[in-house]
Amino acid sequence: MRETAVLVALTCLASACAFTDVPLTLPTSGLDPTIPGGRGRQVIVVVPFSDERQIRERCGMQKNGYNMDTADAICQSDPNSWFAQLLADELRASGFSVLDDDAEHRPTALRIEGSLIKIFVEPVIGVWSGSLEADLSVKLRVTTQTGLEAERTFFVKGWKGGAQASTSQIFQIALHRATETIVIEMVNAILELMDRYPQLGFQSTPGTVLAHLEEGPR
Repeated sequence: MRETAVLVALTCLASACAFTDVPLTLPTSGLDPTIPGGRGRQVIVVVPFSDERQIRERCGMQKNGYNMDTADAICQSDPNSWFAQLLADELRASGFSVLDDDAEHRPTALRIEGSLIKIFVEPVIGVWSGSLEADLSVKLRVTTQTGLEAERTFFVKGWKGGAQASTSQIFQIALHRATETIVIEMVNAILELMDRYPQLGFQSTPGTVLAHLEEGPR
């Protein structure tokens, strides 16, 4: 049965399926379960993120059985606004007080700016099997009026193996898995940074805080 399923998928990729653009609906559902720890601390999420993608006209590609680029995967909404709003919603679910960029705030409020570096979903065609991979990369830069500066780049892959009748569906599954993973990493990184400096997001304290967060996992 597995060989039959793979054959069906490869036949689809080699035929008209591979020449049809794939609509990508960007995931909006939050984490289940949520990550607690916000404790009402103030954060400001700047919406949208800036766009630093090398490929901006599409969010992925379709391929035929010969591993040739044959069609586009098209984001159905602006990925820069989507990513920023998704992070803001998840931080709010974690218990943070999430403010707009122009809202009145404490000097210790953490201001979060993001840059979307990559969002791309594509098939990986093997000799006897195929899969879908979704690459997501975002750079976050955080600052406060009290002097904190930190920056980190996140990169994850979402993978969906096997074959299904709906090519669009496996594109969505791969993107959803990558999205969930990168949001978890970003929220945990923000929690870790703010827990390291307990005054962040609360009432201001005397003195200036200066921090630099190394890029990449520690």
